[in-house]
Amino acid sequence: MFRAPRSASIMPPKERQAIDLNTLDAQQLSSIREQLEEEVQSFVRSSVALQKAAGEFGSSGRAIESLSEQKEGQPLLLPLTSSLYVAGTLASTDNVLVDIGTGYYMEKSTEEGIDYCKRKVMYLKEKLDQIGAAIKDKQRVLAEVNGALGRKMQQTQKA
Repeated sequence: MFRAPRSASIMPPKERQAIDLNTLDAQQLSSIREQLEEEVQSFVRSSVALQKAAGEFGSSGRAIESLSEQKEGQPLLLPLTSSLYVAGTLASTDNVLVDIGTGYYMEKSTEEGIDYCKRKVMYLKEKLDQIGAAIKDKQRVLAEVNGALGRKMQQTQKA
């Protein structure tokens, strides 16, 4: 028995409709298989993006930790982008500007900045776990659909 998703979002199993795969023809099964494959690929892309973001937040947390060990007035290279840096001097090791999204920054103490990055990493890992479970569920359903499609094809060849 296959439970058809209402959308490509992560939904609890109780919000799905049950469909008997044996009542569907080969074309309908192929259509469902294509939809499931697209959803799996979408979840995989989302997972990769979340892993990248978690890595960046982890790296930022480590950078704040190393910044707090530096001396004020020390020369440094400040990253404007991933490949563009400008020369500067360290004004304070007590406060940092944290990018909180969509071009907004918030001044925080170094401890708060480190804590912020750690919380973001933990949040993203929770979302990664949820997406991983959704991928496994979709792959299981995809295997069921492929099995039903294979049986339909064998029935068609015998007839």
